[in-house]
Amino acid sequence: MPETDSYLRADVFTLLIDTDFRLHPDTGTFCHFDGRPFTDEEQATVLLANRDELQATLETRLLIDTAVQKMEGIAGLNIVLAPYSDQPDEEFILGDVISHVSHEGPSDIERLAYVMNGFVPDRQ
Repeated sequence: MPETDSYLRADVFTLLIDTDFRLHPDTGTFCHFDGRPFTDEEQATVLLANRDELQATLETRLLIDTAVQKMEGIAGLNIVLAPYSDQPDEEFILGDVISHVSHEGPSDIERLAYVMNGFVPDRQ
């Protein structure tokens, strides 16, 4: 096949998106993300995946992961900043969070740091 040809088989790509590439200990096959082991047919299908299908899967997973992390980060930020929601946006400053240090549990600034570093704080 010439280098300019590329193709994605929908059935293979769809299966690759749902593949946990760690081998299932009971069957020696890959698994679906929900933990179900692959059937022999599914295992054979993913083992025949071409470079284009693997690359498209990686790119798609990265986009999905980035979108999920962004949504989780925004949700976490909303949780941390909820006590300050009565302040108009133009009057809110980071110093407002720093000045309200709680002595029980993580402070708001610690929770904000968790969010900014990719962690969603527990609701308190």
